[in-house]
Amino acid sequence: MNDNQKQIRLYLLLTLGTCFLLGMAAFFTPNNRENAAYQILQKGFTAFPVTAAILTRRITKDKTTWRFSLKLWKNPILWAFCAFVPAILIAMGAALYFLLFPAQYSGVFAIGSLVGTDSVIQIRNPLLFCVACVLIAAFCIPLQLLELGEEIGWREYLLPKQIAQHGLKKGILLNGFCWGLAHMPLIYFGFNYSSENIGAPWSNMAMMMLVCMTMGTICSCVMVISNNVMYSAIIHGAVNVIGEIPVFISVSHKSGLLGPNPTGIIGMSGLVLCAVIMFIRLDG
Repeated sequence: MNDNQKQIRLYLLLTLGTCFLLGMAAFFTPNNRENAAYQILQKGFTAFPVTAAILTRRITKDKTTWRFSLKLWKNPILWAFCAFVPAILIAMGAALYFLLFPAQYSGVFAIGSLVGTDSVIQIRNPLLFCVACVLIAAFCIPLQLLELGEEIGWREYLLPKQIAQHGLKKGILLNGFCWGLAHMPLIYFGFNYSSENIGAPWSNMAMMMLVCMTMGTICSCVMVISNNVMYSAIIHGAVNVIGEIPVFISVSHKSGLLGPNPTGIIGMSGLVLCAVIMFIRLDG
């Protein structure tokens, strides 16, 4: 076994092991979503990958250069793509969902549901509302920096090693699949999805795997193009901001297998198309 294989296996052992051990602890403890194990899993999920990357580097004496820079002005076109395109595709996916299921559109943004109040915002102009959401997502720098925790682990550290081991396209697909596996304990307990979905939690877990394969492909392609994990963190942050909004303008306030969030097949349809195009256009 070469050093690259050892580093891949150790990183996955640390990251997936942490997620699944906490998931098992939560499963065998009463009040699954209220116990300490689940709370640590949910709140620490972003920190586990970067911690595993640091530990793997230390344990294996890996001296490879960190692929990270804040000098985003060096490639303004790529920054604009990362900040705006995925957010626009999510807005379009939500719009398609509400066009197909108009009875689900509430006409108000239940912003209070995000902060624990009854506050709502009337949506008088849906187009302007979408534009505002895209702009907020594009420039939500604090969340983009927060998402560096996941992106440094999965895209900055693991991805290049998987590409070196398996080739460009297979490495990208494996990266997205492994990232999806890490999400499975959270999704099992109802994170991101309604527990009332048909076939839940297994259907929710399968759909989340598709989400991670899709978003993982987009983030990985950007990482390959730029060799700078900050760009993929921008995508991740922007998607997490705008991706939580559609369900709060729906009547049900439930995240289904179809949408309206980008965790449903209709909501993510634009992202899937984007991922397929980017993947096909890759060399190798």
